[in-house]
Amino acid sequence: MKLKWSLLELNKQPNGIMMLDDQVDLTSSLKKRRDDLMDASPVNVQGAITAEANKRYFVDLTLDMTLTLPSSRSLEPVELDLTVPFSEVYLAPEAGQPAAEDLEDEVVFSLEQAILDLQKPIEDTILASIPMKILSEEEQNSSDLPNGKDWELKLEGDSETSNSDESEMPENSPFAVLKDLDLNLSDDKDEQ
Repeated sequence: MKLKWSLLELNKQPNGIMMLDDQVDLTSSLKKRRDDLMDASPVNVQGAITAEANKRYFVDLTLDMTLTLPSSRSLEPVELDLTVPFSEVYLAPEAGQPAAEDLEDEVVFSLEQAILDLQKPIEDTILASIPMKILSEEEQNSSDLPNGKDWELKLEGDSETSNSDESEMPENSPFAVLKDLDLNLSDDKDEQ
């Protein structure tokens, strides 16, 4: 499936409506734009592009895909199923500002050429819909956090021991000897 059409091609559609129901593979371009993306399924694109007489093009699509990204907690691969709505309005280059006046609640873009290319906007929408926190189903249902020798991961506010006095250091810390030092650095003129 292609994601790029001339406006003339869209205007020739019956009733000015082009129905879309196909797949497009954006894996390589998405990987170039997001380094931690491990894999992506082809994107199922369903919806319609509607051409209006006054040179407005309404794009209403639903994008379905599966992305493989590292877990935010363990860095293990996690498959993330996404269903993303994509709705934008495009104005032909000659349409001018009056064509956008009654579209207050819509995202409106003016085209520079008589070509509607949706690849970058669709990629932008997919990348923007990836959540900040990605966890596997097991990690979501478990309160166990990664740990190792002499370290463990704790979530903010979930610590078992209260860190109310963060200035306390264990006695075996190499910095423990510094806690009793009186460093009065406010009198810099005495050193001159």
